[in-house]
Amino acid sequence: MNYLKLFLFSIILISCKKKSFADDIVLTNNSKIETKFQEFNEGVHEYGSSVIYVGKIKDSIPIKYYDSMFPAPPPPPNFYLKTESDKKDSIVFNEMRKKYFLGDFDRIQFSTKPIKFDSLTNDILEIVVKPKDTIPHFVIDSTNKIKAYKSFPVFIKNISGKKLILPEMKSLATFAHNKNNKWQLIWNDNAFICGDSMFNRRFWILNPDEVIIFSVNYFQGKEKTKFRIGLTYYFLSEEFEGYINPKLFEQQRMVYEIK
Repeated sequence: MNYLKLFLFSIILISCKKKSFADDIVLTNNSKIETKFQEFNEGVHEYGSSVIYVGKIKDSIPIKYYDSMFPAPPPPPNFYLKTESDKKDSIVFNEMRKKYFLGDFDRIQFSTKPIKFDSLTNDILEIVVKPKDTIPHFVIDSTNKIKAYKSFPVFIKNISGKKLILPEMKSLATFAHNKNNKWQLIWNDNAFICGDSMFNRRFWILNPDEVIIFSVNYFQGKEKTKFRIGLTYYFLSEEFEGYINPKLFEQQRMVYEIK
């Protein structure tokens, strides 16, 4: 009888689980590229963003990524492809690229003076992390090869009822719970990142009820810990469990922790 009560109680808990806006969104993938865990420092010279989609909620969304958050400058006036082979390789690569990438993000705007971004809170944005849903994160490496990393989706919805002014968001930050009982910012590399004096002059608008869908790469490791995903260093998702190589905590170029 006790087993029966426990079983019925479990069923009730499952049925009472709150449904999120992300539950009705299906991410579709027709890629034949084999996915893998990203190795430490592997992504240093790779190209691409983690942004899959921005817009109104749809039932089905293909997994394709924005190349970058704003267009690259035009090539030099005398730039040209030297041989017919170069031209053919370029055409083949661009056709392949269209299968996995969306081009440049077209919402970034530029200001002549610093922008005041909206403060992000749970009252204006809803974050849904799905760490058990494995999807590919496509990137382009330094040899123009398209690779796919094992990742999971993060869904963000504007629930404020107003337009939000946001900074450029190429990817999301990952925080892991460390031995100091704090949330430590973790990058899967120790590359040096230069400051960007124009960061607070680039912005874009997220309209009411629109969603942003990101991917976040899994870490490769066997030690279980808790994680949180951050849109900023001060606005984080609910915690969830995952795995990490404990050496990553020590391999960071800089240690940034929050309680």
